[in-house]
Parts: sequence; C-alpha cells; structure tokens
Amino acid sequence: MFECKLVASNTQTAFGPLCLLGHYLSQEGVLEPLSGVHIVQKSIKHSPQQKLLDVLMGILSGCKALYEIDVRVRPDAPLQRAFGRERVADQSTIQRTLNAFSKENVSQLRGAVEAIGRRYSAVFSHDFEREMLLVEVDLTGLRASKRAEGSTKGYFSGERNATGRQLLRVIAPQYKEILFEKLYAGNTTSCEVLKQSIREVERILNLAEDRQKRRRTLVRLDGGFGTDANLNWLMWRGYEFIAKGYGGKRAKKLASSVAEDGWEEGPTKSQKLGVPASPHRYARRSKTVVRRWVDEKGKPYQDYLVCSLFWLGSSQIAKLYDARGGMETDIKGDKRGLGIENRRKKSFLAQEALVLLAQLSHNLIVYFKRWFLRGTAAAKLGVERLVREVLAMVAEVRVGRMSGKVSLKLPHHHPWAKAVAAGIETHRPRNGWRTIWRQI
Repeated sequence: MFECKLVASNTQTAFGPLCLLGHYLSQEGVLEPLSGVHIVQKSIKHSPQQKLLDVLMGILSGCKALYEIDVRVRPDAPLQRAFGRERVADQSTIQRTLNAFSKENVSQLRGAVEAIGRRYSAVFSHDFEREMLLVEVDLTGLRASKRAEGSTKGYFSGERNATGRQLLRVIAPQYKEILFEKLYAGNTTSCEVLKQSIREVERILNLAEDRQKRRRTLVRLDGGFGTDANLNWLMWRGYEFIAKGYGGKRAKKLASSVAEDGWEEGPTKSQKLGVPASPHRYARRSKTVVRRWVDEKGKPYQDYLVCSLFWLGSSQIAKLYDARGGMETDIKGDKRGLGIENRRKKSFLAQEALVLLAQLSHNLIVYFKRWFLRGTAAAKLGVERLVREVLAMVAEVRVGRMSGKVSLKLPHHHPWAKAVAAGIETHRPRNGWRTIWRQI
C-alpha cells in the first residue's frame, strides 16, 4: 500500500550550502547594488529587482533554463528565505522582466556587478610590486536561433553553418575572477575586440593613468587576437604579453628559418621548439618561438608564440602560454555548471543581462570558496562541481528568531559535507554560524 501527502517544509532544503551563501549575502548586504537597476515595469507582487535576485538564485542552483526556477527554486522555502525572499516569482513574469531590459538597464546592471566586485574582489588588492597581474582575454561562441537579435553565422567550435552570438570574457586567472564580459554579434572576430576589452580593464582597475601598473600587467592571448596591430598597440600602451601569432603562412616562413639543429624538446609530448633566425619586428623588443608537433593521427602542425618577456627561454614561454588552458576549462565549466549557453533569449539586451548575472554568479562562487572553503579539499573544485556537488547538498537549515544564528545540518555520508562544515567552523566562528554534519 502506498500513501502520498503534500507538505511544505520550512527547514528541509536541496541546497544547504547555497542557503548558507544566501544568508551571508543578505546579512552583509552584498547584493544591495542590484537595487540600482531601475526597469520600467509594473510591480504587482514582485519588483523587477527582486526578479533579478530570483534569476541569480536560479543560476546558482543549477537551473539550465529559466523555466526550471519553478521546479527547483520555488518549492524550496529555506533557499528563498536565505536570499530574503518569501516566494520567488513565476518564470513567466521573470521572462517579461528580462525582455523589458533597455540599454540603460544593461549599463546599470553592469555597474552593479562591478560595484560588488570592487568591494569583494581580491584583484583590487593585488600587489603589483610583488607579482605581475595576469589577464586573459577570450571570445567564445554562444549558440542561438538564427531569429534571435545579433545571432549570425560565425565561428562556433566544431560546428559548421551554426548561428549565435560571441561572448567576450576577460579573467584574472590568479584569482579565478571574471573582470569583464560583453556580448557581441555572432560574426565578431577576436582581433576586432581586443582594444576595447583592454580599455575596459583599464577603466575597472584604474590602469589608464598608471603606466607603472600596466608594465606589471601580463596579457595572455589566443591566436585570434595576435595580429601585428594588436600586439604593437599593447606594446605602445606599456603592457607585457604572451600571445599566439596570427596567420599560418608566417608560422611556416618562421619555421623554415630555424636551423636543423636549432630545435629543442618542448614541454609537451612530441613538441619541438625553435627560435627563428629572422623573426618579425614589433614596436618593442620581443622574442618569437616556433612550435612544431604531431597529433595522434600523425598530422603535423606548427604555430608561433610572441612574448614581450624576451629574457625567458623557449620552454618557459611555451609553458607560460600552455597555462592558458585553464581559461578554456573555466569557460566549459561555466557552460555546464552555470548554463551560460543554455539560457537563450531572443532579445539581445535580455541575453546580455543574463550574461552579467552569470558573471556575478561565477564571482560569487569564487568568493564563497574564499569565505567558507579556504584550506579545505572543496576549495580546489571548479564552478561546475561546486554548483552540482557542493551547493546542491541536501540539508536542514534553521535560523534563530532572536539571535539570527544559522544552523546547518548536512548529511554525514556526503563526500563534501565535512569540508563545508570544517570551512565554516574555521572561517566564520564569530558570526554565529553553526554547522553539524550528521545523517538526515
């Protein structure tokens, strides 16, 4: 015999650590800058600013599409209360709010995301004297219907005749934080957007008037950005850089100028490195390294790297560039964990609003690791696993009515429960946070 009852639990949640993050954000007023986004829309039950918070909850809880908010977030009362909401809006009303975004609203939302970053980001306290700041720029395709605004044919990895938009991302890999993101039409190329992206970094980090800090900033670029004009511009602005050169014909010409005994073993399997006898000259002294390798099928490849740190050895330059693979991994993790490619809006401005909220979600997860998981095994996890395995952990949440103390009970056998509990007890003992891991 089977029996089924409908109940509403005020303590049981499917997102225990996410509730913890929500309570912290609410208590510290981290998300207050979002109130500065003034969308022209009637407020019946929920204000537009509250609906932006609902979208943020949906992204952090792993909703790949906005309609999943109705089945993942709305039934979870502890999660909603943790973010200061009694009841989140229906996904259809959230969609209408996003569709009402104007250029001014996008600018306001960008300003709010940057204001949160200036207050909590570790990048702004970077010690340029002790260590160079590493900045990476990339352009990745986001698939979209051909009827969507700004959706055109362009380069989308592994897909021919695909349509979509391009997402520009600037990240500080030492801190895993996103500095800037912007949406472009699908036919936009990397070489077109480099100068604008660097100018935005200068605006955000106040580098425009500080040449000394620019000299202590290393820009790492993929081949799409590595045109002569772009690299010379970086030199004129005073930046250091490591970039893959643009153009296969030049790579072939440079490789032919390397002496037969001038090739050395590279840092990866079957890779050969050589310094050309007659490299291309740029606006400032630099070093060019040609790379040769063979794939698993025996097909040969070659390209060249240009680095303004000319005193480095060939192998050091190759290793420095290969470390760029971490950014590719982060983008893939955000596509799978935060669903940045799955939530598709026909309106270009609505899509850019989702991009900015996903950027904020990414950085909040990075802050969460620093606030609560530093020194634990879970601190090494990427965004995808943190969203799926750590934030989405079944738990029991109780908040003291008078004291406001948050008590979190986690399942004893969950592989990350002990790490979360240990991190909270270590880093937040004075704030009244209490964590218990036990079988629930």
